[in-house]
Amino acid sequence: MKMSLKACFLICLTLFVCVFQGYSQSKVPRTLTGNSGKSIETYGIKQEILGTWMGRSSWKDIADANWLMVEGSGAPKWKREHFDRPMDVGVPLIPTDSKNEFNELLKESISGSQDSTYISLGRNLAKYCSKTVYARLWWEFNMYPVKQDANLFVKAWQRAVPLIRKGFKQQASAGQTLHIVWCTNAGQPNPEPFYPGDNVVDVIGSDTYGMTWGDSDPTAEQIIRRIIKEPYMLEWQAKFADQHKKPTCIGEWGNVAKKGNKVQDTHGIGDCPEYIDAIYNWTKTCKYGCIYVCYFNLPDGGILTTLDEQPESVKRLKVRAAAGK
Repeated sequence: MKMSLKACFLICLTLFVCVFQGYSQSKVPRTLTGNSGKSIETYGIKQEILGTWMGRSSWKDIADANWLMVEGSGAPKWKREHFDRPMDVGVPLIPTDSKNEFNELLKESISGSQDSTYISLGRNLAKYCSKTVYARLWWEFNMYPVKQDANLFVKAWQRAVPLIRKGFKQQASAGQTLHIVWCTNAGQPNPEPFYPGDNVVDVIGSDTYGMTWGDSDPTAEQIIRRIIKEPYMLEWQAKFADQHKKPTCIGEWGNVAKKGNKVQDTHGIGDCPEYIDAIYNWTKTCKYGCIYVCYFNLPDGGILTTLDEQPESVKRLKVRAAAGK
């Protein structure tokens, strides 16, 4: 049977597309799973990344990367035992716990008077962290109510990041790398006016918890609909990252406890394996990949539950973490 030139061309084109798609997919790395708080290795899940934070009470805290040198931060032990595994660090842009007005602190940053602070911060991130560092700079900057001016935020970020990178490079050991994460508090208020530009952002992140805000507990369906579909949640994050040709991450995520009829609070349903699936299913929608998801395994900050109370979620997490998707 003779084949027309058109048929041959279509077959060759189809084969090329299939091979190219397979190659492209293979270039997107699997999503790493980690945690802050109690290690997921307690439940038989490999901890591929450590989540921690540093102090933000003063400019000195920032210069010293205060807390990272303390065993309680988890960083010293992680560096000793898992230097080749990455760290996610919540890094302040300004000392937001200093009780000073945010815009005045941002102006101080923009003026250049804290340039040496940022260089020192970069050096200490290299000194205290592992081989690969993801710095979530002013994580959850759009937490309601937003107290800082977006233009000042952007200018301060643009001044600080090159200096942090410079300090890191000065101190870094061979092969040690720093990645700057722009990490929203998923949802309203709109974070887009705070985007400082592609040259000073490496990863588009979010903190996305399994909960709704209100007066009563939600259903699993309501949680999942919220985290995926509502404005500036996960569907938005993936599209925004794709537009800027950036990979994504989730710096904090976790099930939230039931709280009954407690008004104006965060409400979850506790053990919710459907939420675990929703997070990993979402990672596959990110064109440039989702580098990591770091489970917040602490009862702090209104979460009021950990994986210790979530047996079904632990089972689901084992499966999805092992696959990395």
